Amino acid sequence: MLLLVVLAPYTILPVLLESAAARILQDQLGLRETPEVQIESSPAPVMYTGSFSKALVSVQGVELGGVRTENVVMDLDPADVNLVESVTSGALSTAQPLSGTLHVELSEESALRLAQAGSSVSVQDIEFEDDQVVLKLELGFGSPTSVRGRLFLRDELLIFEPRQVDEAPGLVTAEQVLAVTGFAYPTSGLPFAENGLPFGVQASGVEVRKDRVILSGRIENIALGARAG
Repeated sequence: MLLLVVLAPYTILPVLLESAAARILQDQLGLRETPEVQIESSPAPVMYTGSFSKALVSVQGVELGGVRTENVVMDLDPADVNLVESVTSGALSTAQPLSGTLHVELSEESALRLAQAGSSVSVQDIEFEDDQVVLKLELGFGSPTSVRGRLFLRDELLIFEPRQVDEAPGLVTAEQVLAVTGFAYPTSGLPFAENGLPFGVQASGVEVRKDRVILSGRIENIALGARAG
């Protein structure tokens, strides 16, 4: 087996390790679909020392923490792998537990559920623009109300801060609408929190794009030593 590892071409060795890591992550996360794993070394011959400079793990359309995601991506830090043990055992054996960053992409539909759960007023719809969120509200004055604002993280809360009223009912002022439309959602309920992933992820950032919102966090101590299926 050692000879097989040594003689394996660059195209084969990463595939063996990617397959082992994918099966383990699928088992640990309870995923129906096998995640896509990409492992690289730069320069390529360094992989024969067990040193890998890049590992990307991605899975689409999974439900984590009760929220359906568009895409989940883990960007793992460089790692040293025990090649012989990994290939012979079907597990990914690393010198130290893995660490990296996590990015969770939510669609407007999924973000709407979060807004409805966190807001004290009725949220009918949500739209994303670059760095902005537009909420369509039903405040009970006979016509919908459109409010623009921003999302940010503070003190373990995902906060919507309203800034502008596009459409306001005639019975109230824009200032009155803004006063009741802000909300905060605890990150303990987000899909990368401890009840959604087993790696104790802490939320660290949020980015609003044209058609989605991206939540990010740091993951530590990912132990992949268990045998995969």
